[in-house]
Amino acid sequence: MTETLLVIIIALLAANLLFVGVYIVLVLKEVRSTLVKLNEIMDNISAISSAVANPLTGTSGTLSAIVEGIKAINQLRSLRQETKEEEEVPAPAKTHE
Repeated sequence: MTETLLVIIIALLAANLLFVGVYIVLVLKEVRSTLVKLNEIMDNISAISSAVANPLTGTSGTLSAIVEGIKAINQLRSLRQETKEEEEVPAPAKTHE
């Protein structure tokens, strides 16, 4: 009787281990498919962020070019005003002594 009971318990434990093993394999397959989907999502996010970043970079370059152009124009204007002011200032009159 004792031997029969031990055989039954060992058989039940073996079947239990078999079911647990199958369940672990199924869970790992599910984890793998989830990771594949997550990888696809990350690839899409990367493509979208690149698509958004590239025009912004171009816009930033254009904006900085405009700012530098305005600075150059302002410098030319101030230089032109300085030369006009120099031309307008009369030279001191020479006195004969």
